[in-house]
Parts: sequence; structure tokens; C-alpha cells
Amino acid sequence: MKLFAKKLLLGAQFAENRIVIVEDGKIAAIRPADLGEEADAYLPILAPGYFDLHNHGGEGYDTTLLSLDLLEKFLLRQRRAGVTDILITVLTGKPDLMEKELSFLRSAMALQKQGKLPGARIVGAHLEGPFLNAAKNGAQAADCILPPSVETYDRYFGAYGDVIRMVTVAPEMEGALELAAHLTARGIMVQAGHNDCDYETAERAFAAGFGSVCHTFNACPPIHHRKPGLVTAAMLCDSVYCEAICDLVHLHPGTLKLLYRTKGAAKMIVISDSTMPTGLPDGVYEYVGNFCKVEGGVKSTLDGALYGGGCYVDESVKNLISIGIPAEDALQMCSATPARRMGLSEIGEIREGAKAHLVGLDESYTPIATLIDHDLEIHL
Repeated sequence: MKLFAKKLLLGAQFAENRIVIVEDGKIAAIRPADLGEEADAYLPILAPGYFDLHNHGGEGYDTTLLSLDLLEKFLLRQRRAGVTDILITVLTGKPDLMEKELSFLRSAMALQKQGKLPGARIVGAHLEGPFLNAAKNGAQAADCILPPSVETYDRYFGAYGDVIRMVTVAPEMEGALELAAHLTARGIMVQAGHNDCDYETAERAFAAGFGSVCHTFNACPPIHHRKPGLVTAAMLCDSVYCEAICDLVHLHPGTLKLLYRTKGAAKMIVISDSTMPTGLPDGVYEYVGNFCKVEGGVKSTLDGALYGGGCYVDESVKNLISIGIPAEDALQMCSATPARRMGLSEIGEIREGAKAHLVGLDESYTPIATLIDHDLEIHL
């Protein structure tokens, strides 16, 4: 397969008029295009496929629903949004339900390996809980939050080491640092979130293996000049990645620019934090006994707590560009940066030998084509 790109994102910069040759699902060559050269697709912009490492569903799908039909609909919608790889996030719930969700995702990943489940590729699962601080539960089920401990984790989740790739933990809770050490020793990423953590505890957590912050600023103590807290510690720690919901509702544009100025494209990660109603029209929705409402695209619980991001990653890229963040950096923050955070070297950048997980964009940065391995979809 031969793709022509008027602009091709190579690392942190655009190159003009390039040919990308794909063979056996990988990028075989990248070279300048010859005048009038024919190709299988002509794309104004070609970038690495998006990797959304924090989302719960959308288009009516949620991890609690255990529906392959709804999951397929969601994964196909993600592919149309330019998302080639996805880490599906499991909310805090009763441990037996969380186990069922992990088992379901394991089956879905097996189906994808057999070529039987199309759409964005599921990399694994992200557990957003249950080891959180109930005082900062947000839309999480406070009555299902558990104290962090190695014994509790192994009892409920130890059998899913092939599925779980990341766990969010409140670092100030007793047992959190021991659990983090246990997880990182098994290659599972740990991040801080839904916390009421002070600055000094955050520094100890980052030194102990907490590598990122879950939807930075949200479900965290705000920055205070005399009580700086976890967000300030994360901004000052060069090794820490910071997730950001970029729907311009969860975070003010000025806050996004502050995070970008302090962390840069190499450490700021665009996430959707999408939930079941994302992509659905305004209204009130119920699932598994929970209710949420959508008004003007903004989702919240009935008592007013924000309930997940208001858009997918493709719209987040446009939002960041609209507030003055360079396009090449916005694109990196939802491809190369999350891939690097998760230690995945075969995705997230356009180079020879990498997987052919690519997104084609028009001049307004709307996805018009998505390539996952051998499967090129042109979005009409």
C-alpha cells in the first residue's frame, strides 16, 4: 500500500510531500514523493494513529454492559475518530462486576487477534479504582471504593495480568505505595488520581513509581499557594506524565495552556475520558441503575458532578489547536506521548518498522482515513 501525504508528521515536525509504503501491516519505507506519483490514497495530513488510554465507552456502550454488539459499535466509531489503539477504562464498582468486565475485555481482545472484532485495537484495561479516596470520588461509586492493598488487588484482579495495563490509585491512602511497588514489578503502570494528596506525599509517590496523573486537575485538590498539592508536584517532576480532558469544559483553555507550558508535548497526554452517553443526543440515560444527563453535550450525574469527557480525541485535537497549541504538538499528545507512557514502541510514531497505525486528516484536522495494519478505511 502506498500513501501520499502532503504533510507528514515525522517526530515533532511536519515534512512535505512524502510517500509512506506499508507492507505486512508495518511501515516499510518513507521517502519524498516524485512529481505526479500515483498512490492508493492522497491525504492532506498523515499522522500517527491516536491512542486514547483513558475512556469508558460511548455511543451507548459502557464496560458494565458486557455487550459485544455495543462494543463493536464503539470501536468502529473510535476508528472513524482516528483512534487506532485504545486502553478501555473500568470504573470503580463491586469487585465481582469489575472481574466480569475484565473477563469480557479479555475475550474481546482474543476476538481481535482472530480478526473477528473490527475497529480500534484494544491494548488492555485501565482500572480507575477501586483504590481511590472516597472524598474525591467524582462520578465513581463511593460505596465501592476499597483501601489499597496487595492482598485485595491479588484477590480480585491478580488473575488478569494479561489484561490490566494501568491502575489509578490515590497515593495518600494507607497501603498505596506498597501496592504501587507490587504493580510496577509486574509491568503494570500506576498513576495518581481521585486524591486529596499533599505535595510531600505526591513527591514520595512519584519517587515510588507513580508515573502519571489521572485527568489532571479533575478529582484533585486545586493549586493553592500555601498548600501546593499533587498537581504542583506533578508539574515540577520532569518524569511524570499528565492526562488532560480537552473538551474545554473539564478544563479552562488557560488551564490547558498552563499544563502545556509546564509539561510540554512530551509529557501531556490527551484523553477523552468518554463514557456511555458520549456521542448520544441530549437527554437522561440510565444503565445498571445509574442515571446521567446530557445537556448541550455536557454530561453530568443528576446531582451535578461531571460525568466523563464531552468529546472524543479527534475533537480534542481541534480544541487544542483552537487555543493556540501547535498542531504537531496536539497530535503528539494523543499518539507518541501516550504510547511512550505505556512503554509501547511499535505505535505512536511514523518510522520504518513501526506498525501501520495511522490517521489521515483534512486541512481542518478532521479524520478522513484510518489505517490499522492492513485495513484502510476512508471516511465518507
